[in-house]
Amino acid sequence: MVQRPILNKSTIESKYRLVLEISPTPLMIVSKDGTIVLANDHFETLFGYEKGQLLGKKLDILLPDEIRQAHGELRQAFFELPTARSMGKGRDLFGRHKNGHLIPVEIGLQPIGDDGATGALVSVVDITERKRNEIRIRLTLDASASSMIKVDDHGKIVLTNASADVMFGYAKGELIGRPVEDLVPERFRRKHSVYRTSYLNSRERRSMGVGRELYGLRKDGTEFPIEIGLTPFEDAESRLVVATIIDITERKAREDLIRQKNIELTHLNEELTQFAYSASHDLKAPLASITGAMKICQQDIATRNYGEVSRNLERAQSMAERLAQRIEDMLALARSDHVENELTPVSVANTVAEIWANLRGSADRDGVRLITNFHHADPVITVKVRLFVILENLLSNALKYRDPKKKTSEITVETRQSAGALEIAVRDNGIGIPADCHDKVFKLFQRFADTADPGSGLGLALVHKNVRYLGGTIAFESSPDGTVFTTTLPPNPESSLPASFQKDAAA
Repeated sequence: MVQRPILNKSTIESKYRLVLEISPTPLMIVSKDGTIVLANDHFETLFGYEKGQLLGKKLDILLPDEIRQAHGELRQAFFELPTARSMGKGRDLFGRHKNGHLIPVEIGLQPIGDDGATGALVSVVDITERKRNEIRIRLTLDASASSMIKVDDHGKIVLTNASADVMFGYAKGELIGRPVEDLVPERFRRKHSVYRTSYLNSRERRSMGVGRELYGLRKDGTEFPIEIGLTPFEDAESRLVVATIIDITERKAREDLIRQKNIELTHLNEELTQFAYSASHDLKAPLASITGAMKICQQDIATRNYGEVSRNLERAQSMAERLAQRIEDMLALARSDHVENELTPVSVANTVAEIWANLRGSADRDGVRLITNFHHADPVITVKVRLFVILENLLSNALKYRDPKKKTSEITVETRQSAGALEIAVRDNGIGIPADCHDKVFKLFQRFADTADPGSGLGLALVHKNVRYLGGTIAFESSPDGTVFTTTLPPNPESSLPASFQKDAAA
């Protein structure tokens, strides 16, 4: 193998000196062994050397200490396949000034030959001012409260500010070079690449995903709602897009809270309307009856008909007790909005037993049989007072509406767990609910049959409200053979509580 000779200095000077001297760019010619053969004034001035002081010196004196050892191998690789190219693309390059400080530079290489020898024409551009501008831009971006990500036309991230790194959970610089789809949830990635390509073709400043809900993906795999603004621009090498990203988690939470409050206000308005109706009709009628009974008593007293007085006083007392119970039920309904939603372990079995003992002791329940079939993990985590109200009213209704024609009345409480959710079914073999009344079951002041047990028609409304506050659902089936109410409570009660109650539960 014939070794190529080192560049002849006199030949180089005669051939390239004029070119180097008239060029406004710092230029030098270096031989294959790394010797500086020729350098123009701009080059020598850039690195702080006097005219001709670099000639014959090794290139190493212009290199930072940390790359000198490896540079010989890199130079050899270049001369094995000499092609015109930029040096160190994608990396920060520095030249060493005579006084030792480092100068950020861009370097271009052009292979040259003379009499079979090989060397390289090296152009150097001082990018100190550009670097300063980049630092200023970086500081400005990092000071922004909004997250900013710059993406090239291949979908690669080329720049992020500090806010974006924090928002997505990455260390500084960790996102550079990664596809932007890494920040998109898996289920949206295929569509996102199509949207990105489409946007590069239209290239207009706009919001991303108008009319759609957008989500970002953090490094830890969690998702969060975002809004994105897109701004296109071009540099010397590629078309770029800057995405400005805003985390709207708190805004979404506020919107959800407002939405929940609107639902609650709608329900409250309905209840107030029904309450006003009841106050003007259902409460007025008993009061009028009591007043009438008192007037009759006055007349009977005047005629000394004391037996009739006693009977009318008993009627008035009974009506007053029923009226007081109705008012108490209304207050209970109103108080249910202000129950402290403290989540605690509750035994369903013990709660049912306690309620049944109270109901059995309040009146004659001969011939009524309670059956329990519990198939769930006890205790359950819930709001104790709300579960108590639900079960108490369902069991009380089953007792009130038992069928006197049947020799034995049976009430069955069954539980089971499905996908973590708790289902509680209260079944009876009572008289059932007429089909034309099914749409009114959970409304206020509704009674569907006259029974010996008084009631205000508020029990099932209370049940429905407390089930809703627990984030659950309730359904029923009814026929002349009996009725079953099935309550389903969520597996994660804290997250299922309406937004306005979660704070109370957490406290």
